[in-house]
Amino acid sequence: MTDWLTRLCGRWGAGTAHGGQNPHPSTRVQTPLSHVGGPQHREPYLPRPVIAGGRGRSGAGAHTPSGVRRMRLGGLFGWGSTAALTQPPATADERAAALFQPYQPPRGVRGAGAAAMAMDAGLGAYAAEQYGMASAFVEQGLAFKGYPTLAAMMLRAEFRKPVEIIAREATRAWIRFRCNGAQVDAAGTAARLRAVEAEFLRLHVRDVVRRQIVQGLGFGVGHIWVGLRGAALSDVGQGVPLRATPHGMARGQLERLVNIDPIWTTPNSYNADNPLRADYYRPADWWVQGVLVNSTRLLSIVPFEVPDILKPAFNFGGLALSQMLEPYVHNFLRTRQSVSDMVSNFATKILKTDMSGTMQTDAGLQYADIDADSVSARVAAMNAWQSNNGTFVLDRESEDFDIKSAPLSGLAELQAQSQEFMAGIPGIPLVKLFGIQPQGLNASSQGEIRVFYDEIAAFQEAHMAPVLRALFQLVQLNLWGAIDPDLDFEFVPLWQMSEQEAAAVEKTKTDMDTANIRSGKITAHEARAREAADAHSLYRTAGLARPLPAGGEQPNTPQAKRAEQHE
Repeated sequence: MTDWLTRLCGRWGAGTAHGGQNPHPSTRVQTPLSHVGGPQHREPYLPRPVIAGGRGRSGAGAHTPSGVRRMRLGGLFGWGSTAALTQPPATADERAAALFQPYQPPRGVRGAGAAAMAMDAGLGAYAAEQYGMASAFVEQGLAFKGYPTLAAMMLRAEFRKPVEIIAREATRAWIRFRCNGAQVDAAGTAARLRAVEAEFLRLHVRDVVRRQIVQGLGFGVGHIWVGLRGAALSDVGQGVPLRATPHGMARGQLERLVNIDPIWTTPNSYNADNPLRADYYRPADWWVQGVLVNSTRLLSIVPFEVPDILKPAFNFGGLALSQMLEPYVHNFLRTRQSVSDMVSNFATKILKTDMSGTMQTDAGLQYADIDADSVSARVAAMNAWQSNNGTFVLDRESEDFDIKSAPLSGLAELQAQSQEFMAGIPGIPLVKLFGIQPQGLNASSQGEIRVFYDEIAAFQEAHMAPVLRALFQLVQLNLWGAIDPDLDFEFVPLWQMSEQEAAAVEKTKTDMDTANIRSGKITAHEARAREAADAHSLYRTAGLARPLPAGGEQPNTPQAKRAEQHE
């Protein structure tokens, strides 16, 4: 087990098992890292190895610097016979250089193809030279940890729970479909919205997006693959761009949505020579376990994006939330263990006895020699007899018993403070993350929860909305072969008013409409239209969009008759 963990948390050597495939290509040309000048790393890894000595071809016969132990692990995980486990780089220069080394995927992820020099081939070496070698960032391990390490970190509750809470809260209230334009055919519009909702349920969009958020927060990037009926699972079928137009996808062709684990993906090409282009440092296509997939078929989410200079090293993902939490979780675990040790050993029993007199040896040795066995037996007797039902006998002349206790005040505050630091990074209230209620008179978590819901709303608009909008358009094409520009969706707010608050707001709106109608600002039909368009109205489903009868007269209903008699 220890050897397996060592391999899992270790680093693979510089040898490539892809026939020299490039993990750091550009749109125009691609390059194997053996031509770039510097080492390359292979999953799994932590920390990154750096092979000194400038430009040198890496591979099965690559030369390694002195002092680096290399272990051949040919069959480990089935990733090729040239994989090697190396020791971590020792110097700060090597660690800084490793920070900017492009990501190297496991064997089988990248398909076969020709390799050439990339436009940004020398960027890593330049960045390593300009980087502060004594910087604490390198020492704190902010470099990409690798997917095996991040996956192992997700097994701890301290890393997993914040990720799961954000993913669940972001998809808990979900979305509401709506029509933005004038509803000429209200019944037809409602039927179309119900069809879209049913298609979302068939494709399990809600669960797929939740899993994508978990992968995005846990590994730095999350992918959703769009599977079309009839498209071959090969480079020919998946390498073609998927356009959200009637010519790009036929009706009934959308088959399924699948979450792709980031470890099985790596970019194939991207624009690295012209920052003025819209696709600068944006992959045009991805390798997915040996299959070339166009980026339009792989919807990605990166919650914490890194600068362009670090994107190749992070597999064009971002910084994982678990990696951001790592120092705070380690501090909490250390504090928790220290508090536990202090509590379990807060009291020390002391037996005061004449160790040089009554417990000297019987072998005729010098006075004051101590018989260790006799002392141990005396202490064992004390431990065996001390209880509420036992009696411990002491020599009243030469022995005494005492208990020394360490103060425990302040330990709870120290442990609680370390917990608060863990909750501060993801911005989750303590009551949601740990179930800890605020203490004190009139203490409440409503304000913190309201701020947290605002953070979730911003997360939804920034990261979830682009993915959902693309799926929303594909679903319409799958249903009708066209996109209705009047149909749209919105996120349901997590913060909901109580029944009393909603009734008070509705009464205020009613009084305002009544005053405006009497003053002639609006008509009764305009008030009904406003009420029908109000997404929070209690009467939005009552068909208020229909115009009033001719002449603006109220229909012949008991309510209308009572109103007329009252007037």
